[in-house]
Amino acid sequence: MGEIGVGQPWRTWPVFAEKSPDFLDAVASYLEQLDRLSPQQRQDLALFKAAELVNALIQMRERKQAADRVGPAVAQASFALVRAAIRDRQIALGGGERTDLREPVLRDLIDEGCRLFHAGKKDPDLYQRALALSAAQCIALHEQLKVALERYASDSGLELPESLREAVQQAFIEPYRRP
Repeated sequence: MGEIGVGQPWRTWPVFAEKSPDFLDAVASYLEQLDRLSPQQRQDLALFKAAELVNALIQMRERKQAADRVGPAVAQASFALVRAAIRDRQIALGGGERTDLREPVLRDLIDEGCRLFHAGKKDPDLYQRALALSAAQCIALHEQLKVALERYASDSGLELPESLREAVQQAFIEPYRRP
C-alpha cells in the first residue's frame, strides 16, 4: 500500500467530517508509522484488528442489551481471545494456526492502543488518541481487513452471526475505504 498519508485525501472522507484538526493530525501521525509496515506485518496486524473490532462491537451490544447481541458466553469468549492475543503476542486460530504478534513494531502498536484505550477511560483526550490510532489502522489496513475479518470469523471458534460480521464491515471497514 505505502504512502497513504501522502497528500492526505482521507481527511475529506465523510467518516472524518466532524473530527477536530487535532484528531486528524493524530491520524496522520499514526498513518506515518503504519505506512512502514511490511505486507506480512499488515496481514498479521489486520487479523488482530479484526478480532479487536469484532470484540468491540460485541461488548458494546452486550452493554446496551441490544436485541442483536450474541449473549454473555460469546462476549466473554471474544474478550478472552483478544486478551490472550495481547498477553501472549499471538492469535491462536482453529487447526493450531498461530499468528505471531511479537515483532516489536506490532507489539508497540498494540500496546499503544491498549494504553490509550485504558487511560482514555479517565482522560477524554487520550480516548480521542485511541480512536485516532484505530481510525489510522482502519485506513492503512483496509485492503487486508475484510479478508482478516472473514478468517477470524471462520477460524476463531466463536459463533459469530453473519449480521455481526456485516455490522463490523459497515461500521469499521467501509467508512475507511478509499473513494
